[in-house]
Amino acid sequence: MKYISDKRLLILCFTLLALLIPISGLCEEVLKAPDIIGNTNNPYILPDGSGPGFLISAAIGLVAGMLSSSIGAGGGFIVVPALMTAGISGIYAVGSEIFRLFLFSTIEAVRMGFHKRINYTFALILTAGTTVGGLAGFALSSNVFLADPAGNDVFISSMIILWLIVYSFIIVPDFREASHKYALALLRKQNAEKEKEAAVQMNSAETETKQVATEDGVLAAKPSPKEPDSEKNEIDQSAFISFPDEEPWEIARTIRTMKFPPYVNFPGTVKDDVEELELAPTGAEADPKDAAQQLADLADGQPYSKIPVIPALILATLGGFFMALTGSGGIILSFTILTRGFGCVAAMVAGTDLLGLAASSGVLTFGTFGLKGFINIYCITGLIFGTMTGIHLGGKAIRSIEPYRIKGLVSLLVISVIINRLLSLPGELRKSGASISHNLTTTLDQSALYIMIIGMVIFCGWLFYSLTADILSTIRPPKKEGAAK
Repeated sequence: MKYISDKRLLILCFTLLALLIPISGLCEEVLKAPDIIGNTNNPYILPDGSGPGFLISAAIGLVAGMLSSSIGAGGGFIVVPALMTAGISGIYAVGSEIFRLFLFSTIEAVRMGFHKRINYTFALILTAGTTVGGLAGFALSSNVFLADPAGNDVFISSMIILWLIVYSFIIVPDFREASHKYALALLRKQNAEKEKEAAVQMNSAETETKQVATEDGVLAAKPSPKEPDSEKNEIDQSAFISFPDEEPWEIARTIRTMKFPPYVNFPGTVKDDVEELELAPTGAEADPKDAAQQLADLADGQPYSKIPVIPALILATLGGFFMALTGSGGIILSFTILTRGFGCVAAMVAGTDLLGLAASSGVLTFGTFGLKGFINIYCITGLIFGTMTGIHLGGKAIRSIEPYRIKGLVSLLVISVIINRLLSLPGELRKSGASISHNLTTTLDQSALYIMIIGMVIFCGWLFYSLTADILSTIRPPKKEGAAK
């Protein structure tokens, strides 16, 4: 089947957009868009434009784009706190972030669909759960906002702190485990190289003298065995370099074997060591079909190819609830737990999760936040521009960074956001009527801003450094052998 190219798809989208502009102008009197978008029940129909300008929004979008390319998805846990620190009301920051997620998850889902990395049945389950949870989260957040607009910022900041503390218990131990494994692998590699060099030096004299006598009495050198060619395997796995599979948790085996119908087929990383299992003894006249039937029975006894639907649906609902409250939590939570807790293949989870996020965020954008006017139109363009730039730069930079360092940088960013929201809470409480000193809240707000900037600069600075070093190593001419010393 011949698929449409990305260039032609982009041209088609721009053509449809150009056709919709005059049509929307002709239907202005019929649609009455201002009466629909920005409902009169909303006390803040449109922001006054006093928030961040294009450059600040683009900088926030740049960090979010680089973060999305580093962890495969997400970025909302930095966008919403950064917009709130810049002066945007919390519910507008969440609505703007969900609109940004809708645009870019749709684009990435189409790309994943072309590469056949989507399980559409499971994507439908994730969409249903995320949408239901998102609608419940929006109902709660909007009711709090209409009752007390200033108190809603306190509520959203508290939810961000709660969600990121939960996520920190996943990402920080994951970083420690990954760094420990990397150190052990590096140590084993160094020891293996030392042993190999020592073995070569000890056997160099013997290999030169050892020869095999032929039938004619002529001594011929014995050829050394060839090393297995692993280059082909590396090339075959290059398409999945952005979403490497990780070792699943112990609970993944339990989840994939629990008797809790209905089930859905999904490729997994939980496997048994078949080589260690003792099969029935077979003689020379044994039928090979018997051994194949034994393996089939073993596979039926351990059905690791299926996962129960209900736990995945609950997970998606919880992620959608936090996504509507904080602008994050949907795909980050589901991606981590599906790959580690459910033992799913990361490349398939990424595409399936993105399709579910595109559909659910579209419903939330057009059916809730956008319909009620909870989207800041002044910073959307900057966020989109910055995200597009950050995704491309981050995708190039992470190729030369070890995965454990990326997890460490993400952990640092998560901790900086938690501290930022904790320091901003007194100022938000003062706006909602609490009797807190103005000088104290001003100092804490400035500290929160600096903490946020430091975390973002360290994260982006490391990626920019790796990208620059990779570019310089590529364009630097190779050293010629025999050059003057």
